[in-house]
Amino acid sequence: MKKRLIVGAMSLALLFGGLTGCGNKLPAVYVQPVSQIMGYGTMGADNACAGVVVAQNEVKVEKDENRKVAELKVEVGQSVSAGDVLFVYDTDEIRLTIDKAKLEIEQIKNSVKDFGEQIAQLEKEKKNAPESEKLSYTVRIQSLETDKKEAEYNITVKERELESLQANAGDGAITAPIDGKIKAINENGGYDEMTGQPLPYITMIQDGAYRVKGKVNELNLSEFYVGQAVLIRSRADETQTWTGMITQIDTAPEENNNDGMYYGFGASDEMTSTSSYPFYVELDTVDGLLLGQHVFIEANNGQTEQPEGVSLYADYVLGSEEEGYYVWAANADDEIEKRAVTVGAFDEMLYCYVITEGLTADDRIAFPDESIQEGAPVTDTMPEPSTPDEPIDGGDDYNNFVGEEGELGGDAYSDFVGDEGEINGDAFEVFPEGTDDISGGMTNAG
Repeated sequence: MKKRLIVGAMSLALLFGGLTGCGNKLPAVYVQPVSQIMGYGTMGADNACAGVVVAQNEVKVEKDENRKVAELKVEVGQSVSAGDVLFVYDTDEIRLTIDKAKLEIEQIKNSVKDFGEQIAQLEKEKKNAPESEKLSYTVRIQSLETDKKEAEYNITVKERELESLQANAGDGAITAPIDGKIKAINENGGYDEMTGQPLPYITMIQDGAYRVKGKVNELNLSEFYVGQAVLIRSRADETQTWTGMITQIDTAPEENNNDGMYYGFGASDEMTSTSSYPFYVELDTVDGLLLGQHVFIEANNGQTEQPEGVSLYADYVLGSEEEGYYVWAANADDEIEKRAVTVGAFDEMLYCYVITEGLTADDRIAFPDESIQEGAPVTDTMPEPSTPDEPIDGGDDYNNFVGEEGELGGDAYSDFVGDEGEINGDAFEVFPEGTDDISGGMTNAG
């Protein structure tokens, strides 16, 4: 009985499917280019994210707040080399500062000498003083010794300041420590809005030392990790690529981030929005990249390393090693043909053959089907499901299964399938007893 059920269901499917082709001996066969089927020339990763080229190294040049800048030698966007003068301090002012520091040191030294002389005099007087006054001398001596030690400490501090001033005196020129470009100049000071720290006087970015900054949503954060090989793809030309490795993923989300909003909720809904986390890619080469260029970042699974020949899903390849392999391909006359191909390696992970001969990425091929016949015309348009132009009279049994409009769902069909989609064996009573399939009871369907 089980065999009759299975064979019967298959016969029904073949019968109803074959009817759509009645009246057309060689129906058109739908074909697609191999490049389209395999996705050649398109982005390889579904979870690619946006990125931008940023400077690998930023150098901050600080200004001495106690000194006046006499001349600024650079401007924002200017390229400079290591050793080029960035700005010059007012040397007249520093020389006055040096002279003042020397004078202060000399005054403090005189104070130390004076404290020493006072202490010596009090020690002498204490020896000849009555016992009742010796405690008073002791207190005065200790106070002077404290003042003397403080003055000696101040001398040390001032001398270090003087050494620093003298070292920086020179011509007052401050030079660039690297080859790079001037990113920002803060002549009026100010503070970083994010960190609250004072802004540097000059910020430089190093030439050629680029990296890519990406941003990944919390929903797919687990798909990226430090040490992961990634592919950088140009937005303007997706065939232009660079390789690199993720070296840093920030654990703190970016501020004012409204990315990844669930549909139907506003940006102010903190419970339904998602956070994005910055990460950085160190590049193997920066040739052809521009600072500020926008790119795509995707996991590097070797998608740019195409093997010799054409990769093709195994489902499209027919035949065997003994008899030879072939595919259904469109010829120059836009007809389908059985084309022999040479099969190379087989990739089990991607379930693909490498076709070394007989097929190119531009060739159009069809998905194998038993109804395909050589010489049939081909079409690039996916066919729509068709219905017979006129109702088919296939007899009472057929009409009970198909119904008046050609759709499945007649009385006998409902008995056969049942309300829940299960096969009902009682329905087979409409077919002749003793047969292994149901085709004999429906021969009048044509």
